[in-house]
Amino acid sequence: MFLLWMRFIISATVIIIAAINLSRNADIIAEKTGMGRMWVGAMLLPLATSLPEIVTSIQAAVIGNPDIALGNVFGSNMFNIVIIAVVDVVQGRGPVLYYVSKGHILTASIGMLLLGLSCIAILGGTGVTIPGVKISLDSLLILLIFIGGLRLITRYERKNGETGPDAPQYRDKSLARALTVFIFAGALIFLSGRQLAVTADELSVVTGLGGTFVGSFFVAVITSLPELVSTMTAARMGALDLAIGNIFGANVMNIFILFVADLFYRSGPFLSAVSPAHLVTGLLAMALMAIAVIGLIYRSEKSVFNLGFDSIGIVILYLLGATLVYKAGVLV
Repeated sequence: MFLLWMRFIISATVIIIAAINLSRNADIIAEKTGMGRMWVGAMLLPLATSLPEIVTSIQAAVIGNPDIALGNVFGSNMFNIVIIAVVDVVQGRGPVLYYVSKGHILTASIGMLLLGLSCIAILGGTGVTIPGVKISLDSLLILLIFIGGLRLITRYERKNGETGPDAPQYRDKSLARALTVFIFAGALIFLSGRQLAVTADELSVVTGLGGTFVGSFFVAVITSLPELVSTMTAARMGALDLAIGNIFGANVMNIFILFVADLFYRSGPFLSAVSPAHLVTGLLAMALMAIAVIGLIYRSEKSVFNLGFDSIGIVILYLLGATLVYKAGVLV
């Protein structure tokens, strides 16, 4: 047991250290390329911060534990929204969703659509596998909507997005160096994430908690550490659109992982093999994102201890959801 925990802690520590530099270099890339913080936050940064979820879910699918794989994705989507409350506290000016672009509603809505389709596939998917490719029609639909969503986000940003900070902040920084550091940090996250799935699978057996709960909360929180660290770093730099874009972009990227996991799962359609208990975490993730969208639209300036009412609602629902998942017999 001790060695299992040590392996888990070491992998998580490496992920945290690697994530610290991601936001700063992503901000440099946004300025140097002129792509803008919202686009970089929603598209580029999640590619790196979602690597633990990608690797962990693939590894879990390979070893035949689809509940860890899916629980990791849905649980990470839940925890990522809670990071909004952390940003409220870190940036110290009240509700962060008041200060960011309304364009994030598009990314959040695409994430909610993908989550909804995933839940439908779990509840009553086709279970049909495409011959020769071994991919289910459900996963293929998720892939097509994911690609279409990325295209919409890119086109929206080109038409409506800002093109970076008004005044250059990184005159002395090199784009090549920023890209190199970004890629290297992503590689460290990728390598460390490989250990998380195997260790979590062993811990789910040793602790008796089961794959669904361990995947939905234990592994999900750990694999969301890059999002947490990079988002907090971006908020401290004042790059709020980068921070919020990373949260919603990571949630979209996470659902794409279900398609990838299906490719590596060898016992049939992936979403047809998981426990229906995951519907709870999937619907909770959608509800949490809905609260965030309400905050983006209503844009209230009121706060309690720097927490906006949307963030308070998010934290309360997350805690209630964790209790529900634990007590409602989702320990399978």
